[in-house]
Amino acid sequence: MIIKKRIGNFSGQDVWEYTMANSHGMEVSILNYGGIVHRIIYPDKHGRKKNRILAYEAIALYEENPMFMGALIGRIAGRIANAGCRVPNGPILTLEKNEGTCNLHGGSRGFHHCFWQVMEQESESVDSLILKHVDEEHDGWPGDMHVCVTYALNDIDELRIHYQARTNKIGLCNMTNHMYFNLDGVDITPDISSHELQLAADGVQFVDASTIPTGDVARCDEEKIFDFRSLRKVGKYGMDAHPQQQLVHGGYDHAFCFSDKHRTGRLQSRKSGVRVDITTQEESVVVYTCNKVDRNIKLEYGPLTKHAGITLETQALPDRIHSYAPEKVLLTPEKPYESTTIFAFSNVRDSLRIPALFW
Repeated sequence: MIIKKRIGNFSGQDVWEYTMANSHGMEVSILNYGGIVHRIIYPDKHGRKKNRILAYEAIALYEENPMFMGALIGRIAGRIANAGCRVPNGPILTLEKNEGTCNLHGGSRGFHHCFWQVMEQESESVDSLILKHVDEEHDGWPGDMHVCVTYALNDIDELRIHYQARTNKIGLCNMTNHMYFNLDGVDITPDISSHELQLAADGVQFVDASTIPTGDVARCDEEKIFDFRSLRKVGKYGMDAHPQQQLVHGGYDHAFCFSDKHRTGRLQSRKSGVRVDITTQEESVVVYTCNKVDRNIKLEYGPLTKHAGITLETQALPDRIHSYAPEKVLLTPEKPYESTTIFAFSNVRDSLRIPALFW
């Protein structure tokens, strides 16, 4: 079942919320602005329903969205060093510098600030929202990019995000979603360092003071603070104990490189019993623990504070265009972009269930 509701108006355009609900009581709400995942309502181990991701208290904050909360990110997720690059067999790009000397998350006209056309599809077992947008050539980004993102909720509590893009000129594409998980709510757990995380990741991408990858990929088995191969608390070894954590204002803001065999992860809270299993086609996941909070922002369940949420942004490695294998973020008329990530919700009390990549 899908319910559509008008919830605001940004710059003269209506903001609509589309809510998919399955037979288990799970609900996923998506906005036509920014392709934002506004709410994921899921029952805890006692059957109490609550939003399991961070949300602003005021809808108006989503127009600016200073934290990129729940938003679709593109054309390129993460930072591009010096806001420019040479595209292999293509042009030199000079992009907007919207964070210091970098281009961050596609710039000020990135996908998180776009209105999307939404088409609803309902069936007995799966509800889908198909979001489409044509991103015309602008701010140094070459070509017109036709983007289609499908959010689908099925009856086994899986949220599937399927990304597609095509272009008429050679360029770049690396998309993700910027949900912040707090599986208890900030009123219960204002700091997610007690959440447990597991990643099938062998390496972690180190960064400099501007959070630009240095080119060094450290082995997780040699860096205990970055070793999430076994399920453990996010803050088990502290959030400011490693020089890399100190560079990113305490916590994590790093891409973890999945192993060749497995591209999976898990986040859970013992307090609520809510668990999220992740399966992706992407090579890495950026874990960001809401380290830098510069503003007094009110959330749905309380104030936004440091470490209030954690992102699991599946994507190609950040600034991939400046490292080896830049072709992994290359988009051409002959080579469209396509990727799928699944977030499977359950309770810790449930029997082990491994989500399938495709239904």
